[in-house]
Amino acid sequence: MIKKELVLNSKHNNRPFGVDYRYKSTDGQKPVILFIHGFKGFKDAMHFNVIADVIAEAGFVYVKMNLSHNGVTPEHPQDFVDLEAFGNNNFSIELDDIGVVMDHICNHQLEIPEKEIDVSRFYLAGHSRGGAVSILRACEDTRVKRLVTWAAVADLEAFWSPDFVKEWREKGVQYIKNARTHQDMPLYSQMV
Repeated sequence: MIKKELVLNSKHNNRPFGVDYRYKSTDGQKPVILFIHGFKGFKDAMHFNVIADVIAEAGFVYVKMNLSHNGVTPEHPQDFVDLEAFGNNNFSIELDDIGVVMDHICNHQLEIPEKEIDVSRFYLAGHSRGGAVSILRACEDTRVKRLVTWAAVADLEAFWSPDFVKEWREKGVQYIKNARTHQDMPLYSQMV
């Protein structure tokens, strides 16, 4: 199996974010799956690498990305070291980040021979809030031919209660506890 890591830059503040891909070399064109992590997530969390290996072995080019404002950095890909970026994240940034990666893939800028990749069969997969953002991206980008969501957020407006949103707008920030790291992670009201 061939595995590579790279760093791309967001359209928002030129912020770097990590991307990786894997595939099994077969000299046959394979569809591409781009995976989007969820809220308080990152591309290497939980079982995402195991899933990536299994799907690549099954005959896909599997790409995972960190969203640029998810709080991790290329130097610290599994630690929330940039809570200011996390607090300034929003859906527009995430949609643009997905677009940056899609452009990179579809313009054959990965180190994958064209005989190994079929960008006309481009699929999105998203977990949790990443599933919701994947749905939004698939609606606006005709390059997406298939969509898979894992426990996607069904209603973005219902993600937070009306009382939470009212207080959020008044205070300008809400803090979300990260159960794994015990960090109080800021969310600035621009998200609403």
